[in-house]
Amino acid sequence: MSVSHHPFTNHLIDASSPYLLSHAHNPVNWYPWCDDALEMAKKETKPIFLSIGYAACHWCHVMERESFEDPQIAEVLNEHYVSIKVDREERPDLDHIYMSFTQALTGSGGWPMSVFLTPDLKPFFAGTYFPPQDAMGRPGFLRVISEIAKAWYETRSDILESSEDIHSKVSTALSVTAEPSGLTPDMITRGAEALLRQTDPIHGGIGTAPKFPHATEVSLFLRTYRASGDLRFLQAAEKALLGMANGGIFDHLGGGFARYSVDQQWLVPHFEKMLYDNGLLVTTYAEAYQVTHKEFYLDIIRRTLDFMLRELADTNGGFYSALDADSEGEEGKFYVWSKSEIEQTLGADADEFCRYYNVTDGGNFEGHNILHIDTNSDRVRQNSMREDFDGYLAACREKLFELRSARVRPLTDDKVLTSWNGLALSALARGYQVTGDVRYLEVARKNASFVHGDLFRDGHLTHAWREGRHSEGQFLEDYAYYVRGLIDLYESDPSDKNTTWLTFAMTLSEQATALFMDDSGQFFLRPGDQADLIMRPRDEHDGALPAVGSIMIHNLQRLSHLTGNEKLGQAAEKALRAISGTVARIPNAMASALAAVDFHLNEKVEIVVIGDSATRDAMLQEIYRSYLPNRVIAVSSDGSSDLPLFEGRTIANGDCRVYVCRNAVCGTPADSVEELREQMRRL
Repeated sequence: MSVSHHPFTNHLIDASSPYLLSHAHNPVNWYPWCDDALEMAKKETKPIFLSIGYAACHWCHVMERESFEDPQIAEVLNEHYVSIKVDREERPDLDHIYMSFTQALTGSGGWPMSVFLTPDLKPFFAGTYFPPQDAMGRPGFLRVISEIAKAWYETRSDILESSEDIHSKVSTALSVTAEPSGLTPDMITRGAEALLRQTDPIHGGIGTAPKFPHATEVSLFLRTYRASGDLRFLQAAEKALLGMANGGIFDHLGGGFARYSVDQQWLVPHFEKMLYDNGLLVTTYAEAYQVTHKEFYLDIIRRTLDFMLRELADTNGGFYSALDADSEGEEGKFYVWSKSEIEQTLGADADEFCRYYNVTDGGNFEGHNILHIDTNSDRVRQNSMREDFDGYLAACREKLFELRSARVRPLTDDKVLTSWNGLALSALARGYQVTGDVRYLEVARKNASFVHGDLFRDGHLTHAWREGRHSEGQFLEDYAYYVRGLIDLYESDPSDKNTTWLTFAMTLSEQATALFMDDSGQFFLRPGDQADLIMRPRDEHDGALPAVGSIMIHNLQRLSHLTGNEKLGQAAEKALRAISGTVARIPNAMASALAAVDFHLNEKVEIVVIGDSATRDAMLQEIYRSYLPNRVIAVSSDGSSDLPLFEGRTIANGDCRVYVCRNAVCGTPADSVEELREQMRRL
């Protein structure tokens, strides 16, 4: 164990996770989730106190300050429990399992998650945040751990019996699979219609408060509009995207989105910024641009990707996980403003800026201001006498951004998660497609090279990496999200190196089916040989992240059409049919699965591009401007690729030729941008 000058140092001191390290000097004798801790609980017949959270979690910090730094609470935990701290992002399997039990036991869930386990890892009591003493209608943590310890010693047999009953009921419920159903177009319609009924007609988005981005569901609205022409779906998608981009959930100075809004209006964010939200949202905003061709969406894409490059990019090519909500112990302090600060910085330019971004003396968040745009902002723009109003706003934002940069920054969770890097890779590739900014393509290539060279070791993907240290274990989310990113990069990269990305995607996909799919076609989050899990977890429903099994199915479909590999296509169909009963029953909870259903049932478009010239680049930009959700793109400089899509296809004039095909039936090759544009218009 490392030497430390702190009065307390526990077993987390050798962890690589910033979240675990932040607890390494608590007086609580924390262990990471490890064999030593689990064996100790069995040997000493002690219950396990399992605390699960993550580095950017505000209430995790609060509970640490209030309870885990309290010597009296630590004394009780150290005497009567084996205390284990888990970073939910490093162990999403444990988080999923014990969140399922917490929700079953309490009716709700969240972080920090506090679960009490028997030595054989079965939960018998659970909650989330506890204040140190009784308060806010919640029992105090000191009282909770004292009473549970007393019960453990006095009525242990009752607790063990209860834990067995809880485990049996919850694990049985979680393992039930709906009988397979036919795959029909009405699944997609019913899912989109059900989600439409949940939208907020005033402020946009799904649900009320707290309100989350729901990027996957917004993408389903765009997909449904494309198929049906029903404007209700486009309107719902745009209202959500505009509401988020104009609201306080978007950082108007530095770019990027916070994790969610605590209110219905998108005004007050929960200030933490997660890589996965920004990756998913960039992809959805890119789709919105392809549908509408509104420059506003390109601006949001650029500002979000620039935030990711500036604040989350590691020099090796990976992307960090998150920025904390807190700085100097206060949530949001880094991001909010007093009116006087803005006036002092902008001088004569302040008045119009403050009116545009709704800055007042009283503020809208604890006496300070969160910048946001609303209908009042539109009036300010219309009444302005400035010739270049957007340029004026940009110059003001830049001045305030520079001032803000001198503040004490929120901490960065600088671990690199392969799964979330896959979402970032998709965002960079899709962002490059619609903006044409080659910086994004270059960073995407660097990220893929880093993952291929450093995080793919001994034939497997590393889940978490920090400062050269690799985590152990295989997780489906890494394979699913990163394969999607590789496919998007392959379709975006016109260089001859693009075959590297496709080959890597194929390798990972074949491994994923071997590691995580069972004989029935179901995808699980972990391989089947995990001795430290009380059940093998799977998750069919979309949440803050899209369901990884559904993403993997869609990957297999796309790869099968790109490569002609029928085995992957068969695996995709088998897996899709395995979840078809659940899709039929609750389609609104499975937007990412519905994308795979759509791909399975409906017309596929194959676009083959051969050539290496300025004409080629112009033709690719024409393709990228079009919203064709069920399309694949293959690019080769000379058509010499081994892919069946290139068989018999050549360049006519030595410049560039594009073949646009529907379900493998091709029209006349396009040899000019004008010919291609007409073919894309007909699609």
